[in-house]
Amino acid sequence: MDRQTAVLSPLDSPSPVSTRAEKCSEGKRDTEDEGFIKEEERPLPENEFQRKVWLLFEYPESSQNARVVAIISVFVILLSIVIFCLETLPEFKHYKVFNTTTNGTVVEEDEVPEVTDPFFLIETICIIWFSTELLVRFFASPLKGAFLKDVMNIIDIVAIIPYFITLATVVAEEEGEVMVIPAETLSPHEKGSNQAMSLAILRVIRLVRVFRIFKLSRHSKGLQILGRTLKASMRELGLLIFFLFIECQSACVFVCRL
Repeated sequence: MDRQTAVLSPLDSPSPVSTRAEKCSEGKRDTEDEGFIKEEERPLPENEFQRKVWLLFEYPESSQNARVVAIISVFVILLSIVIFCLETLPEFKHYKVFNTTTNGTVVEEDEVPEVTDPFFLIETICIIWFSTELLVRFFASPLKGAFLKDVMNIIDIVAIIPYFITLATVVAEEEGEVMVIPAETLSPHEKGSNQAMSLAILRVIRLVRVFRIFKLSRHSKGLQILGRTLKASMRELGLLIFFLFIECQSACVFVCRL
């Protein structure tokens, strides 16, 4: 009798399938809490050619060719970031010389590059790659609406726009050399204000190119985890920034009262 009562019936013992499912759910919950990226099931294009192109540009682990494309993309991104940093050095800046009748010669910084500038040529090559990659991925994507709403794709579009604005400025400047506005129609104050305004606008537009660094997160799981961690800690970071702002304002008030 004791032996019979000690043995559990099959109905009382836990099922191995349910136990395995519980362990899997607990493991997924732990990995999500730790910040690991959850692998989402994304649909593939029905067309065979589009599927191959989509896997080539979107899944670097799918084939050797896809890995090569990812390496080229990372190299072009890093090259464009390095060029963006080098353009800010004084040795590589461009200047314009203006001859005036009252104050002599005026030298001002020129934000509009020349067509023969090596930095501009390298930037053109990078933009050709970025634009081709974006268009190919768009036409091969199975869901066009979701593709346009994706944050990373929006960053890709925003990072490309400054080049075309700069290119339009270069073309307009070359055409403006033929159709020159007479200097007598504008006062020196108006000319200076217009040049300062256009210079500030070009600087702000070209500053948007710094968003290209976020393109690296497409090829780096570590950067994706870092972004998810910052997103999950947004309240704490906001509270920290708030207290830092209060301390800075207090220091400014203290210095002003001295």
